[in-house]
Amino acid sequence: MIRTTRHAIIGLAFAFGLSACRSGADLPVRVASLPESLPNLERAAIQWRPDAYMVDANIQLLSDQPFRSSMNGYFQSPSTDFEGILVYLEQDGSITTELVPHENEVRQVAPITNEDWQLDAAEALDRALNTDSRAYLENNADSQCSFMILERDVPDSPERVIWRVQLGGCLLDPPFQRIVIDANTGEILERRTY
Repeated sequence: MIRTTRHAIIGLAFAFGLSACRSGADLPVRVASLPESLPNLERAAIQWRPDAYMVDANIQLLSDQPFRSSMNGYFQSPSTDFEGILVYLEQDGSITTELVPHENEVRQVAPITNEDWQLDAAEALDRALNTDSRAYLENNADSQCSFMILERDVPDSPERVIWRVQLGGCLLDPPFQRIVIDANTGEILERRTY
């Protein structure tokens, strides 16, 4: 019985260790968890319009920039045709909002729901980073303004939800990298360096 318990504890510790490796603990930047943060973003959007739905989520790859928010979500509503709302999650955990007026009528799109994607930001980023992109983030902690967006793959495959990772400097100095990842399978769909 003692031996079985010890093996079970060792097995659990190993499983938790594997989980930590895939959760972004070894990433060169901090990345907020969308599943953990999304309820707060949605609550703020629903205060704006009860039928608000998420169009996309933008997550900052944070290193040493205290002035940047952790993430924002853009929401639209079928009950309003000329505005949307950006909901920001700040690094201190507070939520702020910004109305986004539209001169032309809002193009209503399919909402992104929790059922539309499986990979959280840290796991998607871990899969996206190759040796060069990981080195870029490690070597440019003070000057990188990289981010990733969860969105529908419009116009290529609008039923698919993707993570679009954009790596680049705050002063728009090249090189830039764009990596597109299927948000369910983790497949790298595109990798470009500019």
